[in-house]
Amino acid sequence: MNIKLLWIAVGLTTLVSAPVIAAEPTTGLEVMKRVEARDDGQDLKQKMKQRLIDKRGNVREREMISFSKDYGLDSKSVSYFLSPANVRDTAMLTWDYADEAKDDDQWLYLPALKKVRRISSSDRGDYFMGTDFTFEDIKQTPELPDYNWTLLGSDNIEGFDVWVVQAVPKTKQLIKDLGYSKVVYHVRKDIDMYIKVDFWDKKGRELKHLVSNGIKQIDGIWTATGGVMSNVQTNHKTELVFSDHEYNTGLSDRMFTERMIKRGYRGK
Repeated sequence: MNIKLLWIAVGLTTLVSAPVIAAEPTTGLEVMKRVEARDDGQDLKQKMKQRLIDKRGNVREREMISFSKDYGLDSKSVSYFLSPANVRDTAMLTWDYADEAKDDDQWLYLPALKKVRRISSSDRGDYFMGTDFTFEDIKQTPELPDYNWTLLGSDNIEGFDVWVVQAVPKTKQLIKDLGYSKVVYHVRKDIDMYIKVDFWDKKGRELKHLVSNGIKQIDGIWTATGGVMSNVQTNHKTELVFSDHEYNTGLSDRMFTERMIKRGYRGK
């Protein structure tokens, strides 16, 4: 799972040796384009721990490893479950395209069935492997063309100034496919990274909240080292801890193929 829970740096431009601060965004779409354009490295390898906690406090723990790589404005990512044994070698592959006319591609490999399942656009709202994240949630960025974006204003979260941006799916079919009638992003102004996301279900009811934590610079890149997705309707939550980040190591293109997810992760 390559859950990359959302991070960027604001740039300065120079004109005739005089620094000019980038213009403040005036629309929600402008804010989200900054998020999408953030520096997240050319590629990334990281480990991940999942803790799935139900309403009774029962905990299931899992370990994963994930890889991602940029291809111009496009990106590809793959995640493998390492443990426990009942999910080991399950893998998720995503190809995220910048072209608005092209649907992203996602594949889920299920080793028990020795089968690759292609995730269709109508399945994007399905939950991934018992977590509180949908297939759409685990993409690197939301699909900007799918939503009407509104800049609601500014706020302050834990001492950080944030833009508050509302996303409403453009059609009833998208609401059905995504499972959300509305999503609100809280984007830190200093690093163009959203640190909190609120979700409403198809009927407009409060559904769940995502909070990123442990945000710091690693190799000069703003990185979230953890996050929690809490579902208020089921009282279930998914806790994530990211570690062993390795940026810009020159990952091979062959890692991001159906053939490789069938092979499974072999520590190379």
